[in-house]
Amino acid sequence: MSDYTIDIIRTRYSLVPRTLVFIRDGDRYLLIHKKKKDSYGFGKLNGVGGHIEKGEDPYGSALREILEETGLKVDHLNLSAIIFIDTNDSPGIEVFLFGAEFAGGDLRHSDEGNLVWMTLDKIRLSSQTLEDVPFLIETCSQHVYGEKPAIIKYSYDEYGELRIDKFKD
Repeated sequence: MSDYTIDIIRTRYSLVPRTLVFIRDGDRYLLIHKKKKDSYGFGKLNGVGGHIEKGEDPYGSALREILEETGLKVDHLNLSAIIFIDTNDSPGIEVFLFGAEFAGGDLRHSDEGNLVWMTLDKIRLSSQTLEDVPFLIETCSQHVYGEKPAIIKYSYDEYGELRIDKFKD
């Protein structure tokens, strides 16, 4: 390998693609209380989702994750935002954020965690909620179905505090 090729490899940023879905039923949202120790958000409440597998597109991955983690059916799967998470290392993370409407089925807990329906007010008040979940739910609920998704960047300051930048076109 040439020095030029090695420099490009060192300066380019790789991304791990993931999906995250918030399912709404009236004024409630479905969250998963993560119980896998090696899972992001262990011990906290988040939306359902996971890695996009080889050969999958984000929509297919979101539907698979919904079925695997909840057993539910959804309508109006809506790509609301694409989030770039700058981890200050490579690989970073790219999250395809979806909102969806509950369309039926029996709730089924999985190895990923226990499921709970909560209102946005209770989500905001819970100490178990990941800090960005209310923002993400609001992003999904404000997004117009069929419109372009928002572009969001997460980064962390020198104190490890999350910074969120939302870009508009």
